[in-house]
This record gives sequence, C-alpha cells and structure tokens, in this order.
Amino acid sequence: MSIHTFPLLYRAEVIHRPSKFIRSPYVADIRLEDGSEALCHTPGLGCCGLVATGKTIYVSKAANPKSKTAYTAQMAECTDSEGTYYVGIHPMVSQAMAAKLLDKISPTAIWKSEVKVDTHTRLDFVGTTPEGKKIYVEVKTAMISLCKQLRTSRRAIFPEGYRKCKTDTISPRAVKHAETLAELAARPDTEAAYLLYMVPRSDCMDGLELNPSDTIYCEAVSTAMSQGVQVRVFGLALEPKVAALEPKVAALEPKVAALKPKVGSFKSDGSIHFNKELIFHNP
Repeated sequence: MSIHTFPLLYRAEVIHRPSKFIRSPYVADIRLEDGSEALCHTPGLGCCGLVATGKTIYVSKAANPKSKTAYTAQMAECTDSEGTYYVGIHPMVSQAMAAKLLDKISPTAIWKSEVKVDTHTRLDFVGTTPEGKKIYVEVKTAMISLCKQLRTSRRAIFPEGYRKCKTDTISPRAVKHAETLAELAARPDTEAAYLLYMVPRSDCMDGLELNPSDTIYCEAVSTAMSQGVQVRVFGLALEPKVAALEPKVAALEPKVAALKPKVGSFKSDGSIHFNKELIFHNP
C-alpha cells in the first residue's frame, strides 16, 4: 500500500554541507547528474553523515520559486553488503505519512495538526472524538542507524545527534514532548495519547532502539508509557524510481498496531521490535 508519493526526484551528489555560498547547516551544494550545480535545502541537517560530501541523495525542486535553494533533499542512497537501500531524510515527510495513518487510531475523530497544547508545546496531531474526548499524537522520525550488522539484526536509533555534553539529552524537544504526552494522558478528558516513531528506511529489520546513552530521553518515554502513553513504530520502504513510500509488509500490521505496550516488561537492550508484540524495554 502506497501512503506517500514524492514529487519528481533528481539524483545528485553532495559537494559541500554547509554550502560555500550560504553558510547554513540547512543548505548544501549539490551536483546533479547533468553536471549542473545548485543549492539544496537539507531539512534534516547532515543526518549523521547521510548528507555529507560525496554522498548520493535524491532531491525535488523547491516548492517555492522564490526560495534561495533550488532543491530540497528527500532521501539518501546507501549501500551495504546486501545491496542498495534508501533512507528518508525529510522529517516532514514522515509527519505527512503519519497523518494518513490517523484513521487507524480513530476513524471517527476530527483531526487537527500542529496544535498548541500548552504555553510552550505543540503536538503534531490532536483528534476530537464525537464524545468530545481528545486524542494526542506526536510523531518522531528515526532515520539514523549506527549498526553495522546484517539487516535482519540492524536497528534504527532515536534520538541521535550532536550534544555539547554526554550527560545532556540529545533532543530537549523530544523529552518535552514525552513529558507533555504523559501529563495529557492523565487528564479525564483524554481518550488516548500516542508516540509514533516512523523509521523511513528498509534496512533496519530488527526495529528501533531508543538511544541508551540518552538516559534522560529513555526515562521520559518510560514514564510516559507508565502513564498510559501508547508507542507505535512503523517501518517504511522507499523506492525513488516510483517516488512512493510504502509500509514494509513485515513491519507493523494493523492487528499488531492495536496491541498495547506491556508496561513493566522491561529488558536491558532498550529496543522496540517490528513483528513482535510492541514492548518498550527500559535501558
């Protein structure tokens, strides 16, 4: 089942990031297959090396003709001993895909996006049921994998990225979202609260691992789950030739997605698996 169609994509090589012309980490210099060079918006930044000098990415033409960048990065081409695979590197694409899965959570709720739920926090989606109760959904994109194992044993990791100190959380924003969901889940007018992880890469067949070095985030998610926040993980496969994004058949089927996390069934490796009962393991 196709749940997202990309605009026309162009294969390109990353020359520099940041660009030599616009010194922003969100802009790269790229060379298209016809030899022309252009500026490219990289909304996911460097993606831990996926958008670095010499790397191959797929880009679309900028939606805004007045933009300083002519193209936008959509996915990265990667190769391992098992062949070529593709990784989604545009965070908003995962959010767009998640929007098409909301009817699996509630087919009768009226959904709104980018909803301010308190003074400092917005969530990706908030649904209102016919009975007036609220359903809260936050989406996280887990595009990074640090594993070198074969794909059957490979996991994506979240969060991952730069931090000044190893004791800091990698993503204060992600921690805040987990804490907010926990608070909202406890409200009497809340029907449900969900934390959705989208894994836009087909090589991580062993699922998703919450970064064990980020104990602050792991504890925030663990606490959220103990308060009733439900976690869902979706693995997605990309195919630039047809410019479509499809959920892996072996990833998370609807009947599995309906299972509730077994809060309290914690193990030591901090993983969330595809193809198994959805269990969060607290590192």
